[in-house]
Amino acid sequence: MANLFFRPDELLSEIEALRQLCAGFLAPDSFQLQELAGDIRGLKEQKSGRLTLEIPEDRPLMTKPSEGQFERAPRSSGRSVVAKVTGKWDVKIVKTKVPDQSRPNKKARELLLLDFVDRASTVIHVVDEGGTDPIACWKMELGISSSPGCFFHTFASGDANFPVPRHPNLFPTPMSAIGFVLGELFQDEWEQEVSKAGFDPPQRWRSIQSRRLLALFAWQMELAKAATASPWYAIKAGKPLPSIFL
Repeated sequence: MANLFFRPDELLSEIEALRQLCAGFLAPDSFQLQELAGDIRGLKEQKSGRLTLEIPEDRPLMTKPSEGQFERAPRSSGRSVVAKVTGKWDVKIVKTKVPDQSRPNKKARELLLLDFVDRASTVIHVVDEGGTDPIACWKMELGISSSPGCFFHTFASGDANFPVPRHPNLFPTPMSAIGFVLGELFQDEWEQEVSKAGFDPPQRWRSIQSRRLLALFAWQMELAKAATASPWYAIKAGKPLPSIFL
């Protein structure tokens, strides 16, 4: 099973930053991110329990139409498309002792954490505006101990029984996956939105995503350096510590 720890407050901060950043990029009837935040707050207040965070298939998080903004000048497109994001993430609240990596001689601290424990799949469909047939589909997932691909992986396949190829993935949470989708469909607009200076949501978003990416890259570099065969196979077989993002 997947096993990855996150601080609940950081996930809530990530959700709130994304909620504010993406408000102008979503369809009026889209799923609202504060629903995920409410579920996480409930677990945090109970200090125990397990549930499935979900963006349901019948009520996806849906973008406004991208009217060719998935291209950048000098390229252009007259095609108008919409992305629909769904997913399920099994989580539980846990109390566990976690060593402070910056202070290795100090006693491990007990923290209240959100643990991704089983299913962890974000599904993205892109359709033509007004259409229903997917023109692109990919899944971003966390692996399990027996997974043949990277722990953090994406696959795009029309057949669920043939989940190949499994590409390495840089987006461990549903929020980061949503940010990726917005950056693909709204190339210039999303970059401008997350690059604003002097505003809290983009600064908070950049801080969280930067820290996670650096932790992920550092882990992959250590795997590659220690490889006794192909560095790629070392990364493919590697399983991170649950505390990698703490």
